[in-house]
Amino acid sequence: MGKFAVIDIGSNTVRLVVYENRERAPYVVFNEKVFCGLGRGVSETGKMIKVAMDLAISTLKRFAMLLDKMDINDPRIVATSAVRDAKNGPDFIKKVKKKTGLDIEVITGLEEGRLSGCGVICAVPHAKGIVGDLGGGSLELAFVEDKQVSNEVTLPIGPLRLQDQKGRWIDSPKRKVKQEISQVKWLKEMRGSKFYAVGGAWRALARIHMKVVGYQHINMHNYVIPVDEITALARRISRASLLDLDEYRPYISDKRVAIISLASLSLYRLLKIIKPSKFIVSAFGVREGVLYDQMAPEVSKQDPLIVGCHQVAEMTGRFPEHGKRIYDWISPLFKDETEEHKRLRLAMCILSDVGWRGHPEYRADKVVAEVLYGRLSGINHWGAGLIAMALYVCYGGSDNKTRQVEIAQSLISREDMYYAQKVGLALRLAQRLSAGTARGLKLAELSVTKRKLLLNVNPEKIDIINDVVKRRHIDLANFLELDGKIDDNYNFDFKS
Repeated sequence: MGKFAVIDIGSNTVRLVVYENRERAPYVVFNEKVFCGLGRGVSETGKMIKVAMDLAISTLKRFAMLLDKMDINDPRIVATSAVRDAKNGPDFIKKVKKKTGLDIEVITGLEEGRLSGCGVICAVPHAKGIVGDLGGGSLELAFVEDKQVSNEVTLPIGPLRLQDQKGRWIDSPKRKVKQEISQVKWLKEMRGSKFYAVGGAWRALARIHMKVVGYQHINMHNYVIPVDEITALARRISRASLLDLDEYRPYISDKRVAIISLASLSLYRLLKIIKPSKFIVSAFGVREGVLYDQMAPEVSKQDPLIVGCHQVAEMTGRFPEHGKRIYDWISPLFKDETEEHKRLRLAMCILSDVGWRGHPEYRADKVVAEVLYGRLSGINHWGAGLIAMALYVCYGGSDNKTRQVEIAQSLISREDMYYAQKVGLALRLAQRLSAGTARGLKLAELSVTKRKLLLNVNPEKIDIINDVVKRRHIDLANFLELDGKIDDNYNFDFKS
C-alpha cells in the first residue's frame, strides 16, 4: 500500500501531511502548513474574505501539484469550521474543484470532535480523558476511553471567531466563551479526568511554559504541565496586551501571538470547570484521526511504539529480527517489572542494533537522537528518556555527555537511570555475544542465583566466549553486585 495524504483546510491554516503508508506508525514524508486565515471575519460577516480564499486556493493548487508528483491519487481533503459555517463555503469548494481538481469533504463539528479523539488515540492507545481541540473557528470537545470516542461537541469559540476582520476582539468575548462552555453539561461530570490539549494555539501556549520553566526537551507531544501552572499561565496571557506578549515572540510565531490571548481565554475557562488531574499536550489531532480512520481494524489495534521500533530496525539495523530474542534472553534479570517496563524493554531490545551503521564514536549519541527526535510514537517523555539512556549505555556512551544525552537523562529519575543501566549493560553483553544475530543467542543462556550471574555455555561451544564477552559479563555482574561466573558444563539444545 502506497503513500497516503491528508489536507486539512482549517479556519487558521491549510496543511498537507503525507504519510508513507497506512500502517500503525507511518513515517511523515512531507508536512507543510500555510496560515490562510479563512475563519477571520466569518462571525462578523458570515463569509470568508477574498484575500484569505485566494491564498487558500493558491496553496491548494501547490498541494495538488505536489500530490501529482508523489503519485498520490486518493488524498482525503477535509474542511472544518470556516468552510462549514461561511455562506460562501459552497462557492469556495466549487472554485477549488475547478482550479485544482481536489474534492473537499466538509465535516461536521461532531465529526471533527470524533476525529480529534481518534488522533489522540492514534498516539496514545490507552488514553482516557477529555480531548479539547481548539482550531481557529471552533473548539471541539470529546471523551476518549478504551479506544472509543464519545460525547462529541463543537463550540463556535475559536480565536478567529472572537475577532473581526481586522483582528480586533468582538464585544464581551469572555462572556461568550463562558456561556458556550457552560452549556456542555457532561464536563462537570468528568471533573478530575486527564485533559489532552490539541491545536496549534494551545501548543504555542505550552511552548511558552516550556521556555519559562526551562524544560530541556523540545518535543511538544506528550508534554505534561502541572495543572495549576497551565491554569495560571492561561489566565495571565488571556489578560495580556499585544505589548505584554512581546517577550514571547522569540518562542512562537507572530501569527500565534495575534490569537494566543483568546486561545488562553478559552483554555482558562475550560480548566476552571473540569479541574483535570493532568494536562497533556497532544501533537496528534484531526489529521492523525483521519489516518487512524483509514487503518484496517487489525492494524489500529497494534502498539504504535513497537511497530515504530520494528520499522526503524528494518531501515537501520543489521539483524532486525533479533529484538524479541534478546528480550527473552535478558528476561531472567527482570523478574518484577511492571507491564509498562516490559513494553519499554521490548522497545529497547528492538532498537538495540540501530546504531551500528554510525561511526563508533557517534553511535551512542545517534541512538539517543533517534529516540528523542525520531519517528517513535506511543511513548511519553519519561519513556523516551528511559529508552534513550538504556541504548546510550548499550553503545558504551561516555561520562562526557552531550547536550542531548543530558536532556534524555533529565527526563528520568535516579531509580530509572539504574534500570536503564541494567538494561543497557545486558544488551551490551547480548550484542557482543551474538554479533547482533538472533541465532547467536542460542549458544549461551543467562541465569541468576542469589549471589551469581551465570553465563551458561555448552563445552562444545565455549569458544564463543572471548575476552570481550567475558569483560561485558563481568561489567554486568559487578553492576548488579553479583559474582560473574561462566558455567561451561551446561547442557541444552542449541538447535532449538
